[in-house]
Amino acid sequence: MLSDLQVKNFALIDQVNINFKKGLNILSGETGAGKSIIIGALDLLLGARANTDVIRTAKDAAYISAFFQPSELEIINNILDEAGVEKEQNGILIAREIKENGRNRTLINGQLATLRMVKKISRYLIDIHGQHEHQLLLDQSSHLMILDAFIGSEIKELKNDIKDNYAKYQVLKRELAEIDIDDSERVRELDILNFQIDEIEKANLQIGEYQSLKEKYQSLSHGEEIYQNTSEVLNALSGDDYSEQGLLDRMAILKSKLESLKEYNKKLAELNQNFADIYYNLEEFIFELGDYCSSFNYDEEELALTADRLDLLNSLFRKYGDGVEEILEYLAELQEKRKKLENIEEKIAQIKQEKNELKNILLKKAEKLSELRKKQAGEFEAKLKAELQDLAMEDVKFELSFQKKDLGESGIDRVEFLISPNKGEELRPLTKIASGGEISRIMLALKTITAGLDQVDTLIFDEVDSGVGGETAARMAEKLAYISKDRQIICITHLPQIATAGSHHYLIKKEKGKNRTYTHIYALDEQQRIEEIARMIGGTKMTDKTIAHAKEMLDMAAEELYS
Repeated sequence: MLSDLQVKNFALIDQVNINFKKGLNILSGETGAGKSIIIGALDLLLGARANTDVIRTAKDAAYISAFFQPSELEIINNILDEAGVEKEQNGILIAREIKENGRNRTLINGQLATLRMVKKISRYLIDIHGQHEHQLLLDQSSHLMILDAFIGSEIKELKNDIKDNYAKYQVLKRELAEIDIDDSERVRELDILNFQIDEIEKANLQIGEYQSLKEKYQSLSHGEEIYQNTSEVLNALSGDDYSEQGLLDRMAILKSKLESLKEYNKKLAELNQNFADIYYNLEEFIFELGDYCSSFNYDEEELALTADRLDLLNSLFRKYGDGVEEILEYLAELQEKRKKLENIEEKIAQIKQEKNELKNILLKKAEKLSELRKKQAGEFEAKLKAELQDLAMEDVKFELSFQKKDLGESGIDRVEFLISPNKGEELRPLTKIASGGEISRIMLALKTITAGLDQVDTLIFDEVDSGVGGETAARMAEKLAYISKDRQIICITHLPQIATAGSHHYLIKKEKGKNRTYTHIYALDEQQRIEEIARMIGGTKMTDKTIAHAKEMLDMAAEELYS
């Protein structure tokens, strides 16, 4: 249930804190006092579009927060867990800040959250019904949903089964639409695929070859320079036919001279060793350089072949991917696509068979679901009619009209509420003929017969008594009291008959300060409640008679509704 509500700098409200309780909570006050501001604040808190107009004049931001203690807290906490939002063990705190600069914030349990997340969990927290929310009844597409909610668990498993299978059916339809192409288009696609595959396969690409080819091309394209310079260095180091000694030979002599001195002291021994290392390293270098020079082969034909291979690879890179590995991956994709196109007729036949089989299964299940709905429709009609008759619509006739529609995730039924509010009138669609007062009574009747089926702990009725009075209002009060035995009800009303049925009563009052107007909310004690009921009965002029009448109404309500 909704335990605490705090509203700050919102419309005419400077700051209010309300502690709602179990049972039927009544909100009353004079017209224009700001009763619907509370509902507007809750509506914004639970995800409605924010507008800076709601911020109190001269303030930078409006703030709304509410603490809920729902029976479905475990389900809500699982949703929060999946979203990475902190959870609480004894309830859930939702807050929203609407700022003048547009940087609004929403928090769940003190952690930043999205409005989408708030909307997702709000279905388990609160259900608001007011003049605007009556549009649900005026939307014919919602009538099937209302009937299914009444039937409840008996069709839940079958509905979920149809929904899941219909999703699979839609996947098959999309897959079929993607591959079901005409023969000429398939031939064109195959021609393109074959050309691309053939071009890549003929290249016989090898991983790592591109870098190797680039190095080879660099060597071959500078072959003359490489051979001349390396030969010159080799000759200088090792000697040639025209030189008696190369550098290595001269170093050998110097090495011998140093070696003859190594015994004289430690430093000479160290210098000798260092020079010997240089000598042997140079000797090894000369061997390697000699091998390179003797094996180096500059071939113009090989250079041309290498250049052609590089051109081919670069051409393939431009067409099919950045690098050999990427092209080979693309080749695998092309081959798989070709395989599918070559076997497309077989695949189409397979999918069509699966789709038709699944559709037949769905139609059988949908027919069964339709039978169950029609079987329960009579009980729904009878119960709703009885509730409406109890709400002073004695001559009402009410029926469900079933029409067949195309298969969908909810089955094959299109349901519409038909009503005749007055004697002698034929049944017509509710969406076309019901008045505001009748819609209010139908909504309350629906909530009465489905009170035990909702997952929501808190129901809010914003002037659901619009357009009614007298005995009808008294009957409405009984219905609200009945629903509040299992649910928390918050009801904004202007009728004393309904106000007396409340187990808790709050007065919303507009008061003028020195320079501002404020809306305040007061929890009424027994005497204050009597005075408020008297005001609702007789207006601002209260007499001993209206006070006595108010007390009598409260006593009767306590005895008849809660004894």
